[in-house]
Amino acid sequence: MCAKTVYEYNPEMESYLISPGSIDETLDFESIFGNTNPVEIEIGTGKGRFILAESLKRPETNFLGIERSLKYLRIALSRAARAQRPNYAFLCLNADMVVKLLVRPKSVTAYHVYFPDPWPKDRHQKRRLFNPRLIEKMAETLIEDGILYLKSDSADYFTDARERIITSGLFQEIENTAADEPIQYFEEANGDATHYEIKWRKEGRIIYSGVYQVQSSA
Repeated sequence: MCAKTVYEYNPEMESYLISPGSIDETLDFESIFGNTNPVEIEIGTGKGRFILAESLKRPETNFLGIERSLKYLRIALSRAARAQRPNYAFLCLNADMVVKLLVRPKSVTAYHVYFPDPWPKDRHQKRRLFNPRLIEKMAETLIEDGILYLKSDSADYFTDARERIITSGLFQEIENTAADEPIQYFEEANGDATHYEIKWRKEGRIIYSGVYQVQSSA
């Protein structure tokens, strides 16, 4: 669940937040967005920069952002309320639980996972996002030829996640890059760059990126 810190949201902000109590067994995207357009999910949406940029560029695609941090969620909701677009919504729940229990089979066009917590200490690595069951459920909930996008600044984390995804036999790797493209100023970043991507690029870190397509037999 979300962190215990309590924030108050005005009605405009709350209109973009899916209440867990409103979910009847699974997420009904047609009811949430009022249409049958493709749905993409960002796990760990942070301050919402990626979703807000993509929703503007692709108005015929719906975006669901999952974020546990109420601090970041409040910023994302505030930005969403100012932009006032109908093709995004946010959910404050554990992403692992959402994908495994609440997302319907073959209902998602793409998953975006950008700079998840790498849990670098050995005793914490069991908390890493890409466990075998989650990978299986991602494949199950993606449409045919659906896509999983992954970015990380941690070589160890990226290597571990990549190996888990590929060895599952459920995804085919279609892109694998490592880019060293430092920036000095916020404005130099692409509009859809996340908060952490900008932060790490300003520090000159290498950004590891992978794109994986679900196998047709999944």
